[in-house]
Amino acid sequence: MDNFQISIASTDHRDEIREFLMKHFLVEETMNVATAITEEEFAPFADATLESSLLTPFSVICRSESGNLAGVALSSICRRDDPEFSNPLGSPRRPEIAAIVLCLLYSSQKKYLATICEEIHGSIWRLLDPRITTVLELDILSVALPYQRRGIAGKMLEKRKSPELLKEFEVQGFICQASSFANQMLLRKRGHKEIKDVPFARFANQNGVQLIKPHDQTRSVKLFWKPYNP
Repeated sequence: MDNFQISIASTDHRDEIREFLMKHFLVEETMNVATAITEEEFAPFADATLESSLLTPFSVICRSESGNLAGVALSSICRRDDPEFSNPLGSPRRPEIAAIVLCLLYSSQKKYLATICEEIHGSIWRLLDPRITTVLELDILSVALPYQRRGIAGKMLEKRKSPELLKEFEVQGFICQASSFANQMLLRKRGHKEIKDVPFARFANQNGVQLIKPHDQTRSVKLFWKPYNP
């Protein structure tokens, strides 16, 4: 890898990371591009993620030789007894953004609304072994376009895995919601197992037209899991 510096992020980096998210993740991430989400629409999610992920020493930043941020990996501790997940995007007005938030789910007995995030997060503890009570969740993994394909994402994921800190926080495994094909492939290569799949084809308007149409090979949001065995 080139001369990149990878380090643990702190609250001192909050504004710099937020600026990076708006400059890169907002306009380069697959689902963001597909929905053309605006900074105003994205800001509540970014702020909520920063608030939770910088509380513990598991978020990572990567700097280029010039000192600029080249990538970020924001992670947070998630516990089985945490309060129920609350969607930070609120009630968006545009149907494309509502497609991120709202998903019509059908069963033989009832029809109900749920968000992609709520569906994913709400299923984590049902899908994991009951003995698993604490996981490290990867909230955002983003490498700026000019620095992609240089191994930065994988290096940032490894930086989170301090045995001492994982033990201190009683982490039993790693969970990740991946909404881009590239990150899905990366997680598979690193031994993560897909445990849930939410296809974009499910999100359509009243005329049956799919609302989220990524320009790459991404076809769904996937939830990945990897147990931690020290």
